[in-house]
Amino acid sequence: MHCKSMALSLQESFINNLKFYRKKSGFSQESLSNRLGKGTKYINKIESGVSFPTIQVIEEIAEVLNIKASKLFEDDSTPQNIITYDKKQFIKDVTDSLYEKLSA
Repeated sequence: MHCKSMALSLQESFINNLKFYRKKSGFSQESLSNRLGKGTKYINKIESGVSFPTIQVIEEIAEVLNIKASKLFEDDSTPQNIITYDKKQFIKDVTDSLYEKLSA
């Protein structure tokens, strides 16, 4: 019997990261598809796992989203890890700011 690993597949990581960075950049699936010069359902098909883009299109997506293409495949770029990192960074920034104000 095959047990599914807890680790995400490369495609799952790509899909999660694409959704996260697309939304973070303010694009709908349709607007990103249009920006890439593709059909209006292009990004929907990728995010639903129906199709997968070529390397050239992955590079174009990354350029539009203003990130490195490799970010779309990194496990530590997945939304949950970014949220955790952002939270820790926010807490550190607030703590540093309060420390500076209290020290003055």
